[in-house]
Amino acid sequence: MVKARKIGMLSVQFGASGYMINSGKDNKRVQVRLKIRSRDGDKTILDPNKLSLVNDAFKARFSISEIYFATFFRGKGFQMLTSNETEKPIFADYDVSVANTFNDYSIEGYKDCPIALNFGTNRKPIVHTIYFRPNTIDKNVLDIFFVVPNELTSGKLYFGDTLISEIEIRE
Repeated sequence: MVKARKIGMLSVQFGASGYMINSGKDNKRVQVRLKIRSRDGDKTILDPNKLSLVNDAFKARFSISEIYFATFFRGKGFQMLTSNETEKPIFADYDVSVANTFNDYSIEGYKDCPIALNFGTNRKPIVHTIYFRPNTIDKNVLDIFFVVPNELTSGKLYFGDTLISEIEIRE
């Protein structure tokens, strides 16, 4: 059993080392730390969009909101991409050659919950569904974040169709 921790308040905050997704009052931000190693010990490509948090009570599958290499300076991570070519935010790129593979692993009877951020206003929304560019890893520790409903206390961490671990969210 992996333990996750609740982190905070869905908006974006900018800082010196990058950005952080805030979850708003009805949701919470949950952090999971993973130790990842390639099977053969050589560098390999990791597609973080295959990671998801599944909850049976909500019948929902949540995509990651952020992913970083767990280093002293969090600026090093996976590049954020957007599904919207127009009016893209400064910290996300649009790259049609990189598919959002989160959509490839839907579970029948469960709702897919990708991260959709509004960079406009309520009257003139500019909505972007975000995902991440695959990156090279060999042996790394990753901090992954999910935005989930406040009531969610557990779930299952998946990589594609493979169950990695059950998650208990501590307050």
